[in-house]
Amino acid sequence: MKKRWSIIATTLFLAVLAGCTLPLSMEPPEKIALTQLQPHPYRAGLYIPAELRETLHVVSTSPVDRMSYPIGDQTQQIFRLNLPAVFQEVIAVDSRTPSQPVDVIIEPSIVKFDVKVPMPAYNPYEANMTYHVDVYDRSGEKIFAQTAVGRAQSSKGLMSGFSARKICATVALMAMNDSSKQIMEGLAEAEELQQP
Repeated sequence: MKKRWSIIATTLFLAVLAGCTLPLSMEPPEKIALTQLQPHPYRAGLYIPAELRETLHVVSTSPVDRMSYPIGDQTQQIFRLNLPAVFQEVIAVDSRTPSQPVDVIIEPSIVKFDVKVPMPAYNPYEANMTYHVDVYDRSGEKIFAQTAVGRAQSSKGLMSGFSARKICATVALMAMNDSSKQIMEGLAEAEELQQP
């Protein structure tokens, strides 16, 4: 019995030393305020590869704790929610050359994401998201590309420990929204997507 408790205690101790990665819960994104955009009269296919959907960004918050940001899933939700402001119709497709009839294919990607979880906690929380988007015609030829950097910071509700998770998620989403808003505006204004 004593040996069994010793094994359990050792296992728990090693688990703590190995660290614990806690998934960060992020609120579903809200529609970005995009004013005076005239949607292109196209049926757009939104292509989000599996590796992008599954992307996590892991940050060490202490010697034994890590926090993972589900930035791939959030990216997918943001683009699905906001692309209909830019194109007449948006459907999900599974490749750059889909079987569904579409006029253009939109493929977003994450170039870089970084966050600053302050130590000590009275400094601002910061996040930067760099999105890139490629637009292809129905034959798979690239016709437009854009990269945008979104930045956010907040000193609101300065906290530390588990209570800081909400502000970390909020600041990350603010940066993602900033970058994706620039992308949407760039798509809307792109000469390459204007009808002759």
